[in-house]
Amino acid sequence: MKFVRLKCLPVLLFIILCFFFHVEITLAQTTTNVPSLDDLAGNWEIASNLLSLPALDNTLGSGKATDDAIGIGNLSFPPVTMTGDTGSMLVNGEVPVLEETRWSACQILRKATVGDLGIETSVRMPYEKRALLFHIAAKNDGTTEETFEVKINLSAFTSRHEKWGWGVPRPKDAVNQFSMAEVGKNHSVLFDGLTNDLANCFAFEQKPDELAIQGNSVLATWRLNLKPGASATINYTLAVGEKDGAVEHLADELAKHFDTEFNRVPKDWQERFDAMFTPGNHYFSGNLPVLVTPDANLRRTYYMSALTLLSVMRTGFPIAPRVYVSNSPESNCTMMYFWDTREWATVFALFDPATLKNCLRSWLAKNIYDGYSEEYLTGSLEGPWYSANDYSIFILLNDYLNVTGDRAFLSERIGDKTVLEHMDAIATHWQSLVHPGQTLADYGRPANLLECVPTYIHEVASFNAANVWMMRRVAELEEGQGNKARAAELRAQANHLLPAVLSLYVPGQGIWDAQYEDGTRVQVRHVFDFATVGLTIPGDLTPQMRLEMTDFVERELLTDHWMRAQSLSDIAASRSNRPDHGPMGAFAAWPPETMATFCEFGEYDKALDFLNRCVGVTCEGPYSQSRELSSRQPDALARITSRGGNPNSHQTYTESAGGAFAETIIRGFFGYQPDLLGGKMIFDNRPRGFEGELFNVRQDGRLYNIISSEKGIEIVAAGEKN
Repeated sequence: MKFVRLKCLPVLLFIILCFFFHVEITLAQTTTNVPSLDDLAGNWEIASNLLSLPALDNTLGSGKATDDAIGIGNLSFPPVTMTGDTGSMLVNGEVPVLEETRWSACQILRKATVGDLGIETSVRMPYEKRALLFHIAAKNDGTTEETFEVKINLSAFTSRHEKWGWGVPRPKDAVNQFSMAEVGKNHSVLFDGLTNDLANCFAFEQKPDELAIQGNSVLATWRLNLKPGASATINYTLAVGEKDGAVEHLADELAKHFDTEFNRVPKDWQERFDAMFTPGNHYFSGNLPVLVTPDANLRRTYYMSALTLLSVMRTGFPIAPRVYVSNSPESNCTMMYFWDTREWATVFALFDPATLKNCLRSWLAKNIYDGYSEEYLTGSLEGPWYSANDYSIFILLNDYLNVTGDRAFLSERIGDKTVLEHMDAIATHWQSLVHPGQTLADYGRPANLLECVPTYIHEVASFNAANVWMMRRVAELEEGQGNKARAAELRAQANHLLPAVLSLYVPGQGIWDAQYEDGTRVQVRHVFDFATVGLTIPGDLTPQMRLEMTDFVERELLTDHWMRAQSLSDIAASRSNRPDHGPMGAFAAWPPETMATFCEFGEYDKALDFLNRCVGVTCEGPYSQSRELSSRQPDALARITSRGGNPNSHQTYTESAGGAFAETIIRGFFGYQPDLLGGKMIFDNRPRGFEGELFNVRQDGRLYNIISSEKGIEIVAAGEKN
């Protein structure tokens, strides 16, 4: 940057001003590189091609498009949940044919037709309200003037539940717990709970020509007389709550100022999204780096990953001021899974370290072996023990410490242990799972592991390799605290476990065996061993093992547009019927973990190639629980799915583990892997095959820029010239 020479200014002052303005200009330039929500919206998709229709979120709840032109189902604002959906549309007595849908973070868009009437709808959630805004634009596409009778069958029956768990409680008898009445001079309809604890209200900007209570719903009718090419709009609102006066007032106010409130929704979303990348913002306790790159695929993947996390942020729970629920809207809307959250541990530590620290305090204060997640209506742990709990909590603790430099946290006492003592106990918990005469930890049956893969049980390579890494890391932390004797013990235990882990490898095939209680060994052709072993003990793998493992993944797991978690050649493939962990799809975190492992092996070209293959899935919507493959062929399309292996394993439209893509871009592609104990922040500075810069990367209270160029990776303090 060139500066005008100021002859009268003292040299020192001149330098200070130059530095100041350079920093300000740098921050301004990077802020403008955060994409708009319009840029990140999905494509228009043919509705009949989708396996799951778009979903909608705000800071208090979520909902999902039905196959109607305007209806919303799966609506919930914890602790309140809706039974059924918000209603359906008829035009001249016919159901409009839903043709196309489009996802955006701030709205669901749909197109439908019936006869000569073309219909476009948008449904938005005010950012911090229990409400919906419905907008219908109708156009006469015919050649003659016509009157169209538009009827919307409205319903809004809710129930309140103080504890949810995995499933969303939606009792059908809630329908019979409400009375309906017209209020506000025919401009609104109140669904009033008979027990006076719930109420919901529809209000209309354009007064319906008729309102009629019919059974358990209300029929609103508009008659639109339209000349050829003419259009008309219908706007209405729904407020969901607990006091009839409050919900009626909210619905009416939203309807009276519909355009203002409707246009405010994307502005509120954009403002909060921009804040995620702004140092010193007033909402998050940290910030994510701004990615500037000419690589459009890398850019979209990174920002869609961050937007997925913003979509699952919730601020309405009594237990914590802010959480990032693992899933929405179909299931698990009130919980943070340890496993899902650890997939974006560095990202979490960068942009909201205060919330991460609060989560860790809460989880360590509870017995993490009594469940797999915290439920935020009650603060209780939910679910069975997951074998991933130790590894997940440990990664979150380690990444929080490394990114923030919060050494004092190691000595903070939570329950009967300091944080360092908790980490030591977590790293050695595996020893309680070893059978007499054995060396490896036994991680139990499918329910404790990958759930749907019946052969991935007992002594598996993944978590036993993670134990080696965790003990080594605690040894470093103990030594840093002056506890050399304990460090030596941990290293000796890691060295004892390592050969047993490596003995599970199948030479020449790049896969790992699972060993059962009776000593039987079964080959498992799954991504989880590849990624977990590759990311925890890469230095203990020979070059030949790395090559064979990579070949296995490329040959049997990667597809043209996504990947399969399990090989079609796995002996249990036909019995592994879930799209997240089986052979017909993959959990949101498996592709980025695979890319991260390629990076760990120095295979940056393979990582970048795989990222380019996966970016297309974001044209449908955010990162979901899984993408399901449409066929067994390599060129199969990958779709957001709502199918699970059983009624209790629903797939969900939005999944926090989608944050793993941003995690891998930061840690793997740009190499940012800081260490609380000092040393380099970049683990490998070789060229990555792409150009780009991460601005304002936080570490230990300071900001850095990381540059990727043909020369390799370079890190400089934010504000310095490259």
